[in-house]
Amino acid sequence: MSPYRERYHRDLNELKNLTKDLADRVGGAIDNSVTALRDSNIELAREVIKHDQEMDDLSLKIENLCMELLALQQPMAKDLRRIIGILKIGIDLERIGDLAVDVARVTTQSQDKIKITKLEYIPRMAETSKKMLEQSMEALMNSDADMARQVTKWDYEIDGLYVKARTKLLKIIIERPEVINEGTALLMVNRHLERTGDHICNICETIVYMVEAKREHLN
Repeated sequence: MSPYRERYHRDLNELKNLTKDLADRVGGAIDNSVTALRDSNIELAREVIKHDQEMDDLSLKIENLCMELLALQQPMAKDLRRIIGILKIGIDLERIGDLAVDVARVTTQSQDKIKITKLEYIPRMAETSKKMLEQSMEALMNSDADMARQVTKWDYEIDGLYVKARTKLLKIIIERPEVINEGTALLMVNRHLERTGDHICNICETIVYMVEAKREHLN
Protein backbone atom coordinates (compact mmCIF):
# COMPACT_ATOMS: atom_id res chain seq x y z
CA MET A 1 0.00 0.00 0.00
CA SER A 2 1.34 3.42 -0.94
CA PRO A 3 2.11 5.97 1.82
CA TYR A 4 -0.69 8.10 0.39
CA ARG A 5 -3.24 5.31 0.90
CA GLU A 6 -1.81 4.46 4.30
CA ARG A 7 -2.42 8.01 5.43
CA TYR A 8 -5.94 7.85 4.01
CA HIS A 9 -6.76 4.79 6.12
CA ARG A 10 -5.14 6.37 9.17
CA ASP A 11 -7.35 9.41 8.67
CA LEU A 12 -10.45 7.20 8.45
CA ASN A 13 -9.53 5.57 11.76
CA GLU A 14 -8.75 8.95 13.24
CA LEU A 15 -12.27 10.09 12.37
CA LYS A 16 -13.71 7.29 14.48
CA ASN A 17 -11.36 8.07 17.36
CA LEU A 18 -12.18 11.77 17.29
CA THR A 19 -15.89 10.97 17.23
CA LYS A 20 -15.49 8.67 20.24
CA ASP A 21 -13.61 11.44 22.05
CA LEU A 22 -16.38 13.92 21.31
CA ALA A 23 -19.03 11.45 22.49
CA ASP A 24 -17.14 10.91 25.75
CA ARG A 25 -17.05 14.66 26.34
CA VAL A 26 -20.73 15.02 25.49
CA GLY A 27 -21.63 12.15 27.81
CA GLY A 28 -19.70 13.82 30.60
CA ALA A 29 -21.52 17.09 29.93
CA ILE A 30 -24.91 15.35 30.21
CA ASP A 31 -23.92 13.70 33.47
CA ASN A 32 -22.41 16.83 35.01
CA SER A 33 -25.18 19.19 33.93
CA VAL A 34 -27.89 17.07 35.55
CA THR A 35 -25.77 16.42 38.64
CA ALA A 36 -25.29 20.18 38.96
CA LEU A 37 -29.03 20.70 38.62
CA ARG A 38 -29.89 18.04 41.19
CA ASP A 39 -27.32 19.31 43.71
CA SER A 40 -27.68 23.04 42.93
CA ASN A 41 -23.95 22.99 42.17
CA ILE A 42 -23.41 26.22 40.28
CA GLU A 43 -19.65 25.72 39.97
CA LEU A 44 -20.09 22.36 38.28
CA ALA A 45 -22.67 23.88 35.94
CA ARG A 46 -20.19 26.61 35.03
CA GLU A 47 -17.58 23.94 34.26
CA VAL A 48 -19.98 22.36 31.76
CA ILE A 49 -20.55 25.71 30.09
CA LYS A 50 -16.82 26.47 30.04
CA HIS A 51 -16.04 23.22 28.22
CA ASP A 52 -18.66 23.88 25.53
CA GLN A 53 -16.07 25.55 23.32
CA GLU A 54 -13.85 22.47 23.50
CA MET A 55 -16.71 20.31 22.24
CA ASP A 56 -17.42 22.79 19.46
CA ASP A 57 -13.75 22.86 18.44
CA LEU A 58 -13.57 19.08 18.33
CA SER A 59 -16.76 18.93 16.27
CA LEU A 60 -15.24 21.42 13.84
CA LYS A 61 -12.05 19.35 13.63
CA ILE A 62 -14.11 16.29 12.69
CA GLU A 63 -16.03 18.28 10.09
CA ASN A 64 -12.87 19.68 8.54
CA LEU A 65 -11.22 16.26 8.30
CA CYS A 66 -14.36 14.83 6.67
CA MET A 67 -14.40 17.63 4.13
CA GLU A 68 -10.70 17.19 3.42
CA LEU A 69 -11.12 13.45 2.78
CA LEU A 70 -14.15 14.02 0.57
CA ALA A 71 -12.34 16.66 -1.48
CA LEU A 72 -8.92 15.01 -1.80
CA GLN A 73 -9.73 11.29 -1.82
CA GLN A 74 -13.10 11.23 -3.62
CA PRO A 75 -14.07 8.03 -1.75
CA MET A 76 -16.60 5.59 -3.13
CA ALA A 77 -19.13 3.11 -1.70
CA LYS A 78 -18.42 2.10 1.92
CA ASP A 79 -15.72 4.68 2.55
CA LEU A 80 -18.03 7.42 1.30
CA ARG A 81 -20.76 6.22 3.68
CA ARG A 82 -18.28 6.14 6.55
CA ILE A 83 -17.18 9.72 6.01
CA ILE A 84 -20.65 11.13 5.46
CA GLY A 85 -21.90 9.10 8.42
CA ILE A 86 -19.21 10.47 10.73
CA LEU A 87 -20.08 13.97 9.55
CA LYS A 88 -23.75 13.43 10.47
CA ILE A 89 -22.89 11.83 13.81
CA GLY A 90 -20.68 14.79 14.67
CA ILE A 91 -23.62 17.14 14.08
CA ASP A 92 -25.86 15.11 16.39
CA LEU A 93 -23.16 14.98 19.07
CA GLU A 94 -22.68 18.74 18.89
CA ARG A 95 -26.41 19.27 19.35
CA ILE A 96 -26.49 16.92 22.34
CA GLY A 97 -23.62 18.92 23.82
CA ASP A 98 -25.57 22.13 23.29
CA LEU A 99 -28.57 20.64 25.08
CA ALA A 100 -26.36 19.66 28.04
CA VAL A 101 -24.99 23.20 28.20
CA ASP A 102 -28.53 24.60 28.18
CA VAL A 103 -29.35 22.37 31.16
CA ALA A 104 -26.27 23.72 32.94
CA ARG A 105 -27.42 27.28 32.26
CA VAL A 106 -30.71 26.53 34.03
CA THR A 107 -28.67 25.82 37.18
CA THR A 108 -26.53 28.94 36.90
CA GLN A 109 -29.56 31.15 36.32
CA SER A 110 -31.74 29.63 39.04
CA GLN A 111 -29.47 30.60 41.94
CA ASP A 112 -30.74 27.67 44.05
CA LYS A 113 -34.41 28.46 43.39
CA ILE A 114 -35.09 25.46 41.21
CA LYS A 115 -35.86 22.97 44.00
CA ILE A 116 -39.62 22.96 43.69
CA THR A 117 -39.62 19.14 43.82
CA LYS A 118 -37.25 16.24 44.23
CA LEU A 119 -35.75 15.42 40.86
CA GLU A 120 -36.85 11.84 40.42
CA TYR A 121 -37.13 11.15 36.70
CA ILE A 122 -34.71 13.65 35.15
CA PRO A 123 -31.51 12.06 36.57
CA ARG A 124 -32.71 8.65 35.37
CA MET A 125 -33.21 10.09 31.88
CA ALA A 126 -29.67 11.46 31.93
CA GLU A 127 -28.27 8.12 33.10
CA THR A 128 -30.09 6.25 30.34
CA SER A 129 -28.98 8.79 27.73
CA LYS A 130 -25.36 8.44 28.76
CA LYS A 131 -25.61 4.64 28.60
CA MET A 132 -27.17 4.85 25.14
CA LEU A 133 -24.42 7.17 23.97
CA GLU A 134 -21.68 4.88 25.25
CA GLN A 135 -23.21 1.84 23.59
CA SER A 136 -23.77 3.70 20.32
CA MET A 137 -20.07 4.54 20.22
CA GLU A 138 -19.21 0.90 20.86
CA ALA A 139 -21.41 0.03 17.89
CA LEU A 140 -19.60 2.64 15.80
CA MET A 141 -16.12 1.49 16.75
CA ASN A 142 -17.04 -2.17 16.03
CA SER A 143 -19.16 -1.41 12.94
CA ASP A 144 -21.99 -3.32 14.64
CA ALA A 145 -25.34 -2.44 13.07
CA ASP A 146 -27.31 -4.87 15.24
CA MET A 147 -25.96 -3.31 18.40
CA ALA A 148 -26.92 0.12 17.09
CA ARG A 149 -30.47 -1.13 16.60
CA GLN A 150 -30.57 -2.50 20.15
CA VAL A 151 -29.44 0.83 21.61
CA THR A 152 -32.50 2.63 20.29
CA LYS A 153 -34.81 0.47 22.39
CA TRP A 154 -33.67 2.41 25.44
CA ASP A 155 -35.35 5.48 23.96
CA TYR A 156 -38.71 4.02 25.01
CA GLU A 157 -37.55 4.27 28.63
CA ILE A 158 -36.52 7.90 28.15
CA ASP A 159 -39.88 8.71 26.58
CA GLY A 160 -41.70 7.09 29.49
CA LEU A 161 -39.68 9.02 32.05
CA TYR A 162 -40.26 12.21 30.07
CA VAL A 163 -44.03 11.79 30.28
CA LYS A 164 -43.89 11.05 34.01
CA ALA A 165 -41.71 14.08 34.73
CA ARG A 166 -43.86 16.37 32.58
CA THR A 167 -47.06 15.20 34.29
CA LYS A 168 -45.54 15.73 37.74
CA LEU A 169 -44.21 19.20 36.90
CA LEU A 170 -47.45 20.39 35.31
CA LYS A 171 -49.36 19.26 38.40
CA ILE A 172 -47.00 21.26 40.61
CA ILE A 173 -47.37 24.37 38.44
CA ILE A 174 -51.17 24.13 38.49
CA GLU A 175 -51.25 23.70 42.25
CA ARG A 176 -48.56 26.32 42.97
CA PRO A 177 -48.67 29.07 40.35
CA GLU A 178 -45.99 31.02 42.23
CA VAL A 179 -43.34 28.51 41.04
CA ILE A 180 -44.28 28.74 37.36
CA ASN A 181 -40.85 30.07 36.35
CA GLU A 182 -38.98 27.28 38.10
CA GLY A 183 -41.45 24.69 36.83
CA THR A 184 -41.12 25.93 33.27
CA ALA A 185 -37.32 25.73 33.52
CA LEU A 186 -37.54 22.10 34.62
CA LEU A 187 -40.00 21.33 31.84
CA MET A 188 -37.39 22.67 29.42
CA VAL A 189 -34.71 20.47 30.99
CA ASN A 190 -37.04 17.50 30.68
CA ARG A 191 -37.59 18.27 27.00
CA HIS A 192 -33.86 18.67 26.37
CA LEU A 193 -33.13 15.21 27.76
CA GLU A 194 -35.92 13.68 25.70
CA ARG A 195 -34.38 15.30 22.62
CA THR A 196 -31.00 13.85 23.62
CA GLY A 197 -32.46 10.36 23.24
CA ASP A 198 -33.77 11.28 19.79
CA HIS A 199 -30.35 12.48 18.67
CA ILE A 200 -28.75 9.23 19.85
CA CYS A 201 -31.33 7.31 17.83
CA ASN A 202 -30.28 9.41 14.83
CA ILE A 203 -26.69 8.36 15.49
CA CYS A 204 -27.71 4.71 15.56
CA GLU A 205 -29.60 5.09 12.28
CA THR A 206 -26.47 6.55 10.75
CA ILE A 207 -24.35 3.64 12.01
CA VAL A 208 -26.74 1.16 10.39
CA TYR A 209 -26.46 3.11 7.14
CA MET A 210 -22.66 3.18 7.35
CA VAL A 211 -22.41 -0.57 7.90
CA GLU A 212 -25.26 -1.98 5.81
CA ALA A 213 -26.14 0.81 3.37
CA LYS A 214 -29.71 0.64 4.71
CA ARG A 215 -31.82 3.58 5.80
CA GLU A 216 -33.92 2.54 8.78
CA HIS A 217 -36.14 4.65 10.98
CA LEU A 218 -35.24 3.55 14.51
CA ASN A 219 -36.74 6.39 16.58
